[in-house]
Amino acid sequence: MPISVTGMATTWKGNATRQRGFSLLELLLVLVVVGLIVSLAGLSLSSGSRGYQIDAAAREFVDIAAYAMDEAELNGTDMGVLIGLDSAGDVTVYSYEWLQRAGNLWRTAPFDADAFGRRTLPPDVEVILEIEEGDTELLEREAPDDETLPPAPQIVFFASGEAIPGLMSWVDVGTGEVLWELEWDLLGRFELRRRGIENEEEE
Repeated sequence: MPISVTGMATTWKGNATRQRGFSLLELLLVLVVVGLIVSLAGLSLSSGSRGYQIDAAAREFVDIAAYAMDEAELNGTDMGVLIGLDSAGDVTVYSYEWLQRAGNLWRTAPFDADAFGRRTLPPDVEVILEIEEGDTELLEREAPDDETLPPAPQIVFFASGEAIPGLMSWVDVGTGEVLWELEWDLLGRFELRRRGIENEEEE
């Protein structure tokens, strides 16, 4: 049976015409879509990690506060937490450190620096204090000076195992939303509430 070479060539030529590559416009469109997906994924991851940071910092504060109460009773000396403002360039962040009463003065806790050393809260978090018969002023910290004793802390846990009741709120600076609330009573029992609603943890 004779084979038509011309017919085969025509068929191959037709297929080659249909198998063309992407145009420059199509490639640019694909790159834009991929870039948009990557940027949205990065935004989601960064916002999620910030949430984990804040949650971990709030729970850590409660754990250290419970530890400070135990140390106050064990050592027979009052323990307190001093909350202040730290300026880092154009950004102001909140930080706290634990102090121990020495006579009528307060000093940085001379033991367990890993637990009682200064900690900085995540950026864009504002701290609001409500303490019964207590000082709620948050001072901006000055440059450290070994000869200058720190001011009295706003929150005090006494060697007797008691505390002045209070409420501390962590608020999102941008939205004004309450992220966490920590409330404690006369006996130093802590209640940590996410967004001021859920009873997350009680020591």
